[in-house]
Amino acid sequence: MPDVFLTRRQLLMHKTETVYAVDAAPTHTASYDTIKLVDPFNIDLGTEMLEQSGGNFTRGSTRPIAGLRPAGVTFRTYVVGIESNTYAATVKPPIGDLLQACGLFGTFVTSNAVGRPAWRYAPAADARSDTSVTLVANQDGFEHRGVGARGNVNFIMAKASPWIAEFNFRMILSTEAATVRAAPTGLPTQIPPRWIDSGSIIVGSYAMPCENLNLATNNTVFESPASNARSSSGIIQVIITERAPGGSFDPEATHPSTVDFFSAWRSSSGAVLRLNAGVSPGNQVTITGSSMMFKRVAWGDKSGLSIFSTDYQLYERSGNDEFIVEFS
Repeated sequence: MPDVFLTRRQLLMHKTETVYAVDAAPTHTASYDTIKLVDPFNIDLGTEMLEQSGGNFTRGSTRPIAGLRPAGVTFRTYVVGIESNTYAATVKPPIGDLLQACGLFGTFVTSNAVGRPAWRYAPAADARSDTSVTLVANQDGFEHRGVGARGNVNFIMAKASPWIAEFNFRMILSTEAATVRAAPTGLPTQIPPRWIDSGSIIVGSYAMPCENLNLATNNTVFESPASNARSSSGIIQVIITERAPGGSFDPEATHPSTVDFFSAWRSSSGAVLRLNAGVSPGNQVTITGSSMMFKRVAWGDKSGLSIFSTDYQLYERSGNDEFIVEFS
């Protein structure tokens, strides 16, 4: 039988690096090192080819020389809490380390607004606060390893469904080899909370009927090329240089006396955004935006029902507080 590689037979592992771009050695046997995926990951492998097309007295070209080798991985996972129901300094949400590699600083609080221990993730003030992860993408026995990975996360929310966290990481390609792996252990077993019920979305003080919403970090991720890069990729580091978090949503059209979307859009007056999924201890996730600005408001249609197709951006109110993701 010829060699066969199946798309469904994938493993994607990650682990926070103690030293930047030094392989943290994630494994499929450690709790939460393996990421439980919604669907197969996509790996992006590129090469900047330097052509040689002169001096050979022909109309063709000789073999090119490989230059920079940028690489990345895109994947989706459900936003879910923990099985033990109680967070602690050493008990984090399954995607906690991934969020920190997207420019969010994690803080453990012993008691939140309702008296629960919680992990909070908010935009980091300085690039030196950003952590990085080693990513290992195993495609049915063939493995790509990347170090120094940083990137973006896009939270995708849809009618009565669990939230999806879509991650797009850029990384320094390290090694590639055939590697035998077995089924992972330590995957999250908690059922993801659904985006449903009262309080699922509040804009200002209004519980808004809404079918779809997304919130992306919108980080600018720079893959810095350098002659003294630590690998043959030619990239010395992946760095987040700036951010502009925001997204879009499709609320049902409201009378101006309820929420005046067009007035808010014209005046650039901000509103507090609050999103919530779940109520159970250990499996509740909230996102709070301190200053939500409507960037575009347009009339839309959904099976004859008028909606506002709205783009928004989250801004700072007092510094590095555009939004907070809390697991409690």
